[in-house]
Amino acid sequence: MTRHHESEVTAVAHHPSWVGSAAPLAVPPQRRPGAPAWMQIPAFRDLPEAAIARLQSVMQPRSYAIDMPLMRQGEVGDGFWVLDAGRVRVTVCDENSVVVFSRFMDAPGVLGEAAVLTGESRSATVTAETLVQAYFVDAETLRSLCAVYPPTAEFLTSLVGERLMASDSIRKVGKYEVTGRLGSGGVATVFSAIHPQLQRPVALKMLSHALVFDNAFSTHFVHEAQRVAQMDHPNIVRVYDTERGYGTQFIVMEKLSGDVLQTPADGGQMRSWSSVRRILVQVLDALAYSHSRGLIHRDIKPSNVFMTRDGVVKLLDFGIAMAVDGGPSVREGKILGTPAYMSPEQASGLRLDGRSDLYSTGILAYELCTGQRPFRADTVEATLRAHVLTPLPDPRVLAPDIPEELAEFVEVAAAKKPEDRYPTCAHAADVLRAQDPRAGEDQGLTTLAVSFPLGQRTEVERVVAEMAARIRLIRGARVLVGTDDGEGIAPPREPSERPARATGPAPAKGK
Repeated sequence: MTRHHESEVTAVAHHPSWVGSAAPLAVPPQRRPGAPAWMQIPAFRDLPEAAIARLQSVMQPRSYAIDMPLMRQGEVGDGFWVLDAGRVRVTVCDENSVVVFSRFMDAPGVLGEAAVLTGESRSATVTAETLVQAYFVDAETLRSLCAVYPPTAEFLTSLVGERLMASDSIRKVGKYEVTGRLGSGGVATVFSAIHPQLQRPVALKMLSHALVFDNAFSTHFVHEAQRVAQMDHPNIVRVYDTERGYGTQFIVMEKLSGDVLQTPADGGQMRSWSSVRRILVQVLDALAYSHSRGLIHRDIKPSNVFMTRDGVVKLLDFGIAMAVDGGPSVREGKILGTPAYMSPEQASGLRLDGRSDLYSTGILAYELCTGQRPFRADTVEATLRAHVLTPLPDPRVLAPDIPEELAEFVEVAAAKKPEDRYPTCAHAADVLRAQDPRAGEDQGLTTLAVSFPLGQRTEVERVVAEMAARIRLIRGARVLVGTDDGEGIAPPREPSERPARATGPAPAKGK
């Protein structure tokens, strides 16, 4: 499950005043005392007040006596209901009008939105079991409202997510069967699923309905999914397919085993200098490949760096990627990205190239080396201004034991001016490799002890030598072979390894 904090939210900042979008970063609003029961439904509870007000303006109050139908199975879905009081019975019949499913539903709740989103006929009949107070929202009116004010549509994303996870509900997106939820963010929600014929596990990334009504972004989302699907790099998550359903877009990706990168700022452990370099090199290799294919990522941060169980980095989420020649980073007055990692030119809405991703990687490097983010502020505006105007803090203050050449890498990669950074991500990766030849790969260690009668020593050593020779054919693999002379053989320690330590400045040393 993706973990969230302020820096991980893909925020929308307005240019040029840098007033951050309140919705992704704000604490869920506290509804006023006496507010209607339906406002406590999770899908509506987290909506900004402006969206609630607009939604209320199109809600038609309706009352239903006992046994009155709200909707009938097979009818065209022309709207949906928000139950505010009472109980209804939901019934599903087969083609012979035999009841195959029946259950009660108490207010508050939502009914009929699935038919509105899919355009299909009603899948159930709903009748009032008690006196029911409800609000009806016409489908066309809702679409018009969301087109004018897209944040209103956020409740649809929540409702679809609930339906996909409910055991007695849809559980399918196209040909894929949903098996769980993996995480969510400001742009999309990700589910685990399986291809029923191929039995291949996949991840389904569902675009937020609020962004579906941003026609430019929705088109961009699908277009860039197609471009990422053409990429073939070991450090970039694979895209297999796209699906459209429930009023939004889905991207079908490879499902990975592991977890997103945990930095000390997120509760993770400090890593060895070699491990830091290995992570950064793989991120930079992925970016260099992406840039060579004409795509800038624009959202490099820990939650978009996935660490597989075998130590391979996979770069995630090209959802807000843009073409290298795509012009300025502002679209319709908005800048997409994550404030804590934005380059100065991205924060300013200027034209971007691959060096913007390099800057974000430099901020990630600072965080991995020191355990803290270099720029922390109470508002999005203040964070963006810091990236533009405030010099990068010296990483040596928080990490006195950082190798000098790694500290220099951080400072160059995160330079304020693009021309002061490394010219490309490929060049930056080469700089790290020169510091540590093994920096491109995570290193595993397996030990093997063989006991044998002394009379079989020659035969055993021959077999071990053959095995060692085969292992050395694997790129990057090293083998240490020796015979226990009574004192044992200790595995070699990485020369650049540092012990785990608490984050923060080192204590002053006495003289």
